[in-house]
Amino acid sequence: MNTEMVLVGMILFSGMIAASVKLWLNKRKQQESEYLDSDTNDDYDTDTTLT
Repeated sequence: MNTEMVLVGMILFSGMIAASVKLWLNKRKQQESEYLDSDTNDDYDTDTTLT
């Protein structure tokens, strides 16, 4: 294989890995915030239903 092609492949592969990690972190952050929001909403809902 050509040296340039190997370098291009490494750069593209590194970019794909970085993009997938960024997407994974954003998804995890969104799920965590939704979990925290639903947790606080559940507390308020249970307080209002008890009274």
